[in-house]
Amino acid sequence: MLFFITRSPESRGRKAKIPPGMLSKFVAMFSAAPVLMFIVFAMTGVLSVDYAVYGSVAILGSSLVFARPYLQNVAALTRYVDDLAQDRTTEQPDLSFLSTEGGLSESVKGLQESWEKKKQQLESMLSEREILVDTLPDILFMLDIEGNILRTNSAARAQFGQNLAHRPFAQVVDNPELIDAMQKTLADFNGRGLEFKLDGEGNHTFRARIERFPVHSPGGINVIVSLHDITELKAIEQMRADFIANASHEIKTPLASLVGFIETLRGPAKGDVEATERFLGIMAGQAERMTRLVSDLLSLSKLEMNADKIPDGKVNLVSVIQKEISHVEWKAKDKKVAFAIRLQPHLPEVTGAENELSQVLQNLIENAVKYCNPSSTISVTADVTTDIPPGNNLPTQVAVRVMVEDESEGIAREHLPRLTERFYRVDTARSRKAGGTGLGLSIVKHVLHRHRGFLHVESEVGKGSVFSIYLPFEAA
Repeated sequence: MLFFITRSPESRGRKAKIPPGMLSKFVAMFSAAPVLMFIVFAMTGVLSVDYAVYGSVAILGSSLVFARPYLQNVAALTRYVDDLAQDRTTEQPDLSFLSTEGGLSESVKGLQESWEKKKQQLESMLSEREILVDTLPDILFMLDIEGNILRTNSAARAQFGQNLAHRPFAQVVDNPELIDAMQKTLADFNGRGLEFKLDGEGNHTFRARIERFPVHSPGGINVIVSLHDITELKAIEQMRADFIANASHEIKTPLASLVGFIETLRGPAKGDVEATERFLGIMAGQAERMTRLVSDLLSLSKLEMNADKIPDGKVNLVSVIQKEISHVEWKAKDKKVAFAIRLQPHLPEVTGAENELSQVLQNLIENAVKYCNPSSTISVTADVTTDIPPGNNLPTQVAVRVMVEDESEGIAREHLPRLTERFYRVDTARSRKAGGTGLGLSIVKHVLHRHRGFLHVESEVGKGSVFSIYLPFEAA
């Protein structure tokens, strides 16, 4: 029985306390048979009473001596298993009295290693799922049976603020239709979807999906609400609808004029030379207006198709500016408008498509001539600058800048953000009278976007406007 007092080398666990009553029960259980034998021997006269008493005491004492370390090992094993069950940090127990060859100790060691491995795998899975939920682009709310928020993801916190947990969902997302749909889903387990608009900053529009867990969740989650922000999609749809309506109107008006004049020339004005000449002049103007409109629409379509293709040619802006000014000089003379041209010497070439940048400068210079006051001056400046307006994603710290400044009635501040929208006009009647299609500045914006540049507009009512284009410049 030497193994009962020998400890294995790997036994380094702390001594465990034997639960009350266990030692006495164990000693009584293992000593009962020998003690009973001594009693029988004493009663039959085989042994004297004294020897029977001494023998019983010896048996009880031996059981107590050998039972204590054994029961300490059992208690240590019990504590170890309980620690693992409670996910507490624990050490391998001392099992030297339970295994003669370390088999049980090795099994316990294997159990701990397996437990640690499974625990790490589970923690890794939970961490991955947590990251997955947190990085979802859609807003996610997980609610309990009372409609209180239990968990959210980063998209929800970015939209509705931090510290959302344990708050009523109805306070965070204040929309009666959504709250009603959520409560109905809680009641009948049927998932629902709806679109709703959330008033406030930005007036966001969301597409919501509400689903209820079919079974009880250990974490208390009963309902999941996901919100997909479709504000931009709705804006694009509205822009497309407005574009079709405006384009149809712009084409329909000159077509109606042409049809009306043709009917007049065929009927009441037939043979009237003077009326024919006057009507043909008007018809030519309307046809020219339609031609410009179709040309601008085709230009926009081509620019959108190639929006992500950055041009790689080299453009001399000085020659482009001089060419475009020469094209409008006769119009400027009619209004007694002079040009003040200030071009930086040796202005570097920019990367781009010459025909598209010519279109940009043509639009800006022609607009300046159209809307400037008679007998005024238009200033055209081109230089290299580091003074770049903030909030624009120019890829370089240095830009080639072209500014077209006019003396005009100016543009009210509230109109400036919408100037590059298609068919947007500050003064519709004046724009059409001047021959504008309402697409010029939209074309400018698309061209500059393709060239990684941008348009900046400053204006003061009663004084005039400055239209500046910025193109990226990388020094050799």
